[in-house]
Amino acid sequence: MYIVDKTYFIKKLSIPNTEEHNSEQAIQLETSIDLYARQFLQVTLGNVLFSDLDSNVTDGALEVGAPLKWLNLVNGCSYTLDGKDYTWKGLIYSEGLYKNSMLAHYVYVNQYNDTVNTMLGQVGLQGKNSEVVNPTSHLVGIWNDFVKMYQGENCYFNKQTIHRGVIFTDYFQETQESGYVSYLKFLTDNKEDYPTFSAGTLEFKNSLL
Repeated sequence: MYIVDKTYFIKKLSIPNTEEHNSEQAIQLETSIDLYARQFLQVTLGNVLFSDLDSNVTDGALEVGAPLKWLNLVNGCSYTLDGKDYTWKGLIYSEGLYKNSMLAHYVYVNQYNDTVNTMLGQVGLQGKNSEVVNPTSHLVGIWNDFVKMYQGENCYFNKQTIHRGVIFTDYFQETQESGYVSYLKFLTDNKEDYPTFSAGTLEFKNSLL
């Protein structure tokens, strides 16, 4: 595990045959989590910030005594900017009994994208007494859900804005009527804590091919 574990892979992210700890599918999922969750954070935070975060992760979980900026990033927080209140849900969060995470979405799509390209359906994921189907449409939906959590639903490029008195070019802007913010919005609004993050924008997909 790395920040997320297999308990986040439920409902739309459900993966058959992972209930048994030592099953082939369970081992593959754990390997994918270790690889892709780290990859996402390395790419979007950059090596300096990721190294700092990673130094506060033990056995795949963020330490309870980690600096506040990492607790806020992983577990979420509320903050006020320019007189407006915002909420970042976190890299991992729960809504009732339902666990959710953009990291789980990223891991899910990346683990099975190669399978999609074979055009043979979800090879290796077929549950007992079930039929192999082409998962492209399903994976596209998961990817687009991930992009919404990552950058919001509305992105506009090359907008000059003033952030705490400093003029800079913003490559993503999103409406914030709900008060809930995306990953990119959170990092930008709190750039003093994450000064070297290197995240860019992504595209919504109609196909993963």
